[in-house]
Amino acid sequence: MSGTRVRRRGPGSRADEHHPTRRELVNAAAIVAERDGLAALSVDSVTRTAGHAKGTFYVHFADRSELLIDLHRRFHEELFQRIRESSAAIPAGPERARMMITSFLDGCRQQVGVRSMLLQARGLPEIADLARQRNAEAAREVASNLSGATPTPLETSQLLVGATVEIALQELHAGKRLPRLRSALMYMVPD
Repeated sequence: MSGTRVRRRGPGSRADEHHPTRRELVNAAAIVAERDGLAALSVDSVTRTAGHAKGTFYVHFADRSELLIDLHRRFHEELFQRIRESSAAIPAGPERARMMITSFLDGCRQQVGVRSMLLQARGLPEIADLARQRNAEAAREVASNLSGATPTPLETSQLLVGATVEIALQELHAGKRLPRLRSALMYMVPD
């Protein structure tokens, strides 16, 4: 035996946010959300889908709300990363803002079930706060591409973000892209 001891978790202890089992649980939550929606997203359904015992859930999350927050963060971090990657080669300006908006809408279409579940979850105060923070972050990023194109880049960007979220919601309900709405939105981006 070596002199190292294995540290075991006791009742009430938490694993860190990068633990592989936590990621498995969040991935399982995304699968359940995509397949069955918010109403079906329970601790039982997530642990069953992940192949873990129910008690394992509580090593990683205090409750279902904490899981929803993690799912919301992951969805938006991945989405924002794709937006940055898709628009990186375009110089700052209105065309880049248009690409960012299009990438957001396309990203929402790729994970329709998760996006739907997160929109339903906006009624929860902790998710509503995160949504406001993400919208403010998105508005700042779009605004950085509109200076010089409008005297009010931040305010214009806040309106564009609100309209983009509305189109994402309408596309979600329609189950398809809505090209005329997207086109109208692109005309709203100042040159």
